[in-house]
Amino acid sequence: MKRSKINLKRGLFIVFASFLWLLPSVARAVNCDTDGPGALQAAIDAATGPTTILVSGTCNENVAIREDKNRISLDGQGTATISGPVTTSSVIQVRGRGITILNFAFIAGGQDGILVTRGGTADIQSNTIQSTGGNGLVVNSHSFARIINNTIQNNPLDGIVVSENSSARVGFLSFNDTAASPNTIQGNGYRGVTVVRSSNAVIVGNTISNNVDDGVVVSRDSQADMSDNIINSNGGSGIFVSRNSGVNLGNDTGTSIFDLPNSTTVNNTGFGIECVTNSYADGRQGTVTGVTGATSFSSSCVNSLIP
Repeated sequence: MKRSKINLKRGLFIVFASFLWLLPSVARAVNCDTDGPGALQAAIDAATGPTTILVSGTCNENVAIREDKNRISLDGQGTATISGPVTTSSVIQVRGRGITILNFAFIAGGQDGILVTRGGTADIQSNTIQSTGGNGLVVNSHSFARIINNTIQNNPLDGIVVSENSSARVGFLSFNDTAASPNTIQGNGYRGVTVVRSSNAVIVGNTISNNVDDGVVVSRDSQADMSDNIINSNGGSGIFVSRNSGVNLGNDTGTSIFDLPNSTTVNNTGFGIECVTNSYADGRQGTVTGVTGATSFSSSCVNSLIP
């Protein structure tokens, strides 16, 4: 009898725990103009379950969402801004799970704009990330992010970096999507998107333009699927793949956002697609091109592209 009571209690606990994810999100409001220094970090620290933090005003702080935080949303409501005064830390560092950052009029300053790291997972939606101290958005150290409807511009280094065994979806949420949720990645001081160090990304439907160096770089044992992107007027090549890496550029046939080739309407400065050092490109070449030519493949690269 005693054993059956223990088992019953265990069963009830498991049922209760399995439904915790259904609990509604608690809403909290933070006005950075009136609530004082550190108000946003205090609200994040106080969150104990699914929480939406409605942010307003001008926030001048670097914030961190720790590993023990889950299902927290920071919603800038289209008008809030956040600037990181500490240049050695990211403006927003995400180490928690199921974190959403959305609707900030701009995120600026800091070392990088948003850093998703140490196994963190995040949705980054409808923000302007600009004029940071380094990269716009970094996903590294075994982390994952979905990045949609953002403008990522005028950062001194890369627009987006996916690194160190991490992965990202850039321009869509689900493989069931029938239309892209495009990001504009432009005017960054180095590259538009970099996928590096055993990482992978699926990059769909974005406009990647006017970055000082290459539009997209995939390097150092990494892989990217790229389809239906506009890759224009970058200072290097449109797509550069190197060091035991590969890109799949849409599919050989089909018209979905995951099938369509990429395109260029204003030439990149280098090649459209450039490949060096034991790498490959597969799929459709599309109209991606550059002033120097449409493609360049070193002898160690595999060119499986079709027109």
